[in-house]
Amino acid sequence: MTIIYPEMNKRIIFSILFGAALAGTSSFAQAQNAETYESLMKKGNDKFSAKDYISAKTYYEMALKQKAGDATAKQKLNETVKKIQEDGERQEIFYAHLDEGDMLNRQERYEEALAEYEKALAVFPNDKYVSAQAEAIRAILKERKDKQDAFDTAMSQGEALLTEENYDAAIMQFEAAIEIFPTDKLPKERLAEAQKQKQLYTDKLNLFDKLVNDANNLGLRKNYQAAIEKLNQALELFPDDVTAANKLREMQNAQDVSNRYDAIIAQADKLYEDKAYKEAKAQYQSAMLVVAGDAYALDMIARLDPLIAEQDAEEAARIAAEQEAARLAAEAEAARIAAEQEAARIAAEQEAARLAAEAEAARIAAEQEAARITAEQEAARLAAEEAARIAAEEEAARLAAEAEAARIAAEEEAARQAALAAAEAERQANINAILDAANELFVNEELAAAKMKYQEVFAIDEGNATATAKIKEIDNIFAQQAAELQQNYDNAMAAGAQALSAEDFATAISKFGEALTYKPNDEAATTQLAAAQKLEDDRIAALRVQYNAFIKEADAQYKTNVFDKALDNYAKAEELGLETYPTEMISRINEIIEANKLYELNNQTIALAAGQAQRFEFNKIEIAVRRSNYIVIKVRNPHPEKTFPMIVSFGGEGGKNGGFVLPITATDEEKTFVFRVGAQYKWFSEDNTWIEIISENNDVEIGLVEISRGN
Repeated sequence: MTIIYPEMNKRIIFSILFGAALAGTSSFAQAQNAETYESLMKKGNDKFSAKDYISAKTYYEMALKQKAGDATAKQKLNETVKKIQEDGERQEIFYAHLDEGDMLNRQERYEEALAEYEKALAVFPNDKYVSAQAEAIRAILKERKDKQDAFDTAMSQGEALLTEENYDAAIMQFEAAIEIFPTDKLPKERLAEAQKQKQLYTDKLNLFDKLVNDANNLGLRKNYQAAIEKLNQALELFPDDVTAANKLREMQNAQDVSNRYDAIIAQADKLYEDKAYKEAKAQYQSAMLVVAGDAYALDMIARLDPLIAEQDAEEAARIAAEQEAARLAAEAEAARIAAEQEAARIAAEQEAARLAAEAEAARIAAEQEAARITAEQEAARLAAEEAARIAAEEEAARLAAEAEAARIAAEEEAARQAALAAAEAERQANINAILDAANELFVNEELAAAKMKYQEVFAIDEGNATATAKIKEIDNIFAQQAAELQQNYDNAMAAGAQALSAEDFATAISKFGEALTYKPNDEAATTQLAAAQKLEDDRIAALRVQYNAFIKEADAQYKTNVFDKALDNYAKAEELGLETYPTEMISRINEIIEANKLYELNNQTIALAAGQAQRFEFNKIEIAVRRSNYIVIKVRNPHPEKTFPMIVSFGGEGGKNGGFVLPITATDEEKTFVFRVGAQYKWFSEDNTWIEIISENNDVEIGLVEISRGN
């Protein structure tokens, strides 16, 4: 089943499709046969004066059939078509402002929505729906203005109080603003900021008090540096605090006194440790000038007085001891000189004894050298006799070795001859094995492997006749195969070139790829394949541009529930065959329309003869959902050799209100038309209760007829 989605360009609806919309009713058909040119023109003029331009156009067209080429009828027809076009443009403008107003209204952008509704009312001043919407917004805006004034006052006062660090009062103002607009984010954010700043101020004040208190405690413990650091931190928080500044100066003065005192005491203590008691006492006395009556300095001075007295006594004893030590040293030096003189005498006697011992040793060595020479001469004689004996034994051994070597050589020659015979037999066996393996490959048509195997024989038996013959046979087969490959390659290249010329790029790509299977890496085939691929890519890219444009427009229309236009664009995208997404979206929209069905007016096959009208009645539809209404009609052409228009009109108790034309094409396949009838102002503004279908010139079969809504 094919689905047709007529485009909803309103100018086309009113100037082309709608041109013959209502001309084909049975009463018009009868009038055409019974009425004169004059009566038809009069009726057309009456309808024109009543601003029923669609009916007027029908009468003027029938008058032209009575009097072909009539200038008056042509002029009136042209004026009527122009009026229809103008009405279409006015409706297009009206709906554009109405749709924009509804969207802005849903977004609570009331001032902008009201402006759009007022623009719509400028086109149709008496439209009840738009008037009601505009009035409701004016009431909302008035209420909002009163609230806004109170809100703005609370917010501005809150900001001013926050700047003055009057946090509690600022918090009250922001809370009042939240009560006015509970969903507004700004007062909540400013309230949170005021609460945060209040908490920060409280934390800051608590920290300041703690730092000052800590500084007082440290000062009592004479830890002036730590106290000063605490006070500096406190003044960073509140630089203008007088109490903290005075306390800081007090601590700094105390630290100066403490530092001077500590320096003197440290030097005095060091002198005390080094037992420089008199110098230490002087420093302790200096410390008392800095801190009068210092208990520690007084205590150390009292401790030093007996130590100084003791040190004076020790100094006198040291001098007496040094004098006694000098006397004892002189006596020791005299004793040392006497000892050195006795040692020199003993050394002279020892040197004389050494010289006598050396003379005796020389005599004994001369006697031992003479005995050694006599022994060496006897040993030489015995060695000569032993050498002669050994030479005789070696000659005998040489002759025996030569005889043994001759025997071994004879045995080795016999073994070599036997090995040559065995090697020849093995070589022949290897040749036969290689030939057997090559023959098996040849039989299995593994010709390249067989040729390589035959060539292995030449390494053992150069010029082997069997191998030479088989290799020649294989080369002949290869030549034949190469000719076939070349022919296949030529055929593929020719087919590819033909497809490329015909802009059948997909076939060209396939054929050039096939050519590369016959000649891998062939430059010509590779170049042609790349060219065809680029052209195909360019074609796909061009289609992709069209596809993306259709999809972008269709998606936007889908999101705004303009399903007829969305269906039309999805269908165009679907025809390009790039993706399944358009098909899926068409199915989704059809499901939405079916799920939101308001009336199923027919589900049986109705054979509608040419000129016959078929009316379907229904209860009026609430105005709130009319704008999104669609009419779905399934149609089959029983005479597929013909194309013709099928007119669909709608109306209510007061008669016809509008209509549209569906193009019936030359096919007997059932088609589904989805038409956004809610886009027509008369469907939206009037209480319509019937739909009528008429095929003016040919028979037609009507199937499903239903009214749905897009959302």
